[in-house]
Amino acid sequence: MERAVWIILNKNFSLTLDAEINNGKLTDKKFSPGSDIWTDELPRLGFSDEKIQKDYEEFTSDIITLFSEPTADKVFIDAKIGEESEYINCKNPLLIRKIEEYSVDEIIE
Repeated sequence: MERAVWIILNKNFSLTLDAEINNGKLTDKKFSPGSDIWTDELPRLGFSDEKIQKDYEEFTSDIITLFSEPTADKVFIDAKIGEESEYINCKNPLLIRKIEEYSVDEIIE
């Protein structure tokens, strides 16, 4: 099983995405806002500052918009490690950086 890790960020926030690459699609997506916290869905974080909360909600909305694009999976999969792509069809442009590729089968052996 092939997997990869990306960082998705904008000027205020970043999330780590770990996903399986299966038949040209990203499956089994896991998101992390940091530390050892992983979730199958975009993390819903709460902030006491209303502006920060609004900015975070816009960030997650922009990520949802990105994944609704028909070519989103291809952009992630075709990226080279260390390569950055910018997604601008959203309120605040997102930067996507591939940081690792790995095979689960190799790790298990």
